[in-house]
Amino acid sequence: MNDSYNPKSKFSKFMAGKGFYIALAICVVGAGTAAWVAVDKTIDRIDQNNNEIIEQQQTPSSASTPEPTYGFPDLEEAGKAQSGVGVDNSKPSASSSSSTASSSPSAAASAASEPSAEVKAQPEPQPSSFILPLSGEIFAPYSNNELVKNVTLKEWRTHDGIDIKAEKGASVKAACDGKVSAVRDDPLMGMTVEITHHDDIVSIYCGLDKNVLVKEGDTVQVGQAIGAVGEIPSEIALDPHLHFAMKVAGKWADPLKTMGKVTE
Repeated sequence: MNDSYNPKSKFSKFMAGKGFYIALAICVVGAGTAAWVAVDKTIDRIDQNNNEIIEQQQTPSSASTPEPTYGFPDLEEAGKAQSGVGVDNSKPSASSSSSTASSSPSAAASAASEPSAEVKAQPEPQPSSFILPLSGEIFAPYSNNELVKNVTLKEWRTHDGIDIKAEKGASVKAACDGKVSAVRDDPLMGMTVEITHHDDIVSIYCGLDKNVLVKEGDTVQVGQAIGAVGEIPSEIALDPHLHFAMKVAGKWADPLKTMGKVTE
């Protein structure tokens, strides 16, 4: 058979020539069309999904999962009266809210630093005032290191206290709160009691009766009886009296000035 009349031979020649490029162009156009269709469908699906999401946000479903409250009540529940809790429906202004928020930490710190109202500071005990150990005439004053004539010993001596006239047996009282630091029978001053007070002050009572009412180490209160008037060997020539002296920080001092009974 002659090849010029064979259809397959003509088709092969056609494909070997320009027909190949025409077929290739058709394939490219078809592939582009298919890709465009796929992209168009994808865009349509995206638009549809976006529309569904927008509709769900605008109209939430009753069956949707509730958002977590993180421990806070819902707005509706917060406005309701709770059991045993009062509800304040007033709306504070923005300025008062910010002021309250800013002052809360400082208020909490202040409350933590302040002591409990139930704990009351105890006042420190104040020393009691001094009194004279007995009432009577002061007929021999403190000499302030000056020499004076002792009529009993007939010599010049300092008079390191005051002499208070009193009958024998008259009650002698503690001049102030304190502790008995010494009780002794002095050969010159007779029965003597020393009491140590605040501020390193010591009061000395000389010429007491032998039967004193306190002993060393006793704590005494102001006005408490410690003994009675007796005799003073070195001043026996004088009328019965109590020789009352004071020391401040170990040095003799004027009893009246030390007790504040006289001014400078």
